[in-house]
Amino acid sequence: MSGAIEVAEKSVDNIEQLIAEMLEGDHQDNEVSLGWLLYGKSEIQVQLKITRVRSDFIDDDEEDLA
Repeated sequence: MSGAIEVAEKSVDNIEQLIAEMLEGDHQDNEVSLGWLLYGKSEIQVQLKITRVRSDFIDDDEEDLA
């Protein structure tokens, strides 16, 4: 399994906790580093961010799941 997939799988273990902390603390967003990847000489940090700030939403074609 590639390092990228291993890092991405950590999001499954973190997403519900991030949402709960954001709502309980009445924060606008919450984020966590899932890990680092090295591609050649480039370091990449993979992050998971939960946000209620509409202007921070990433435009996509996904439908709401809730």
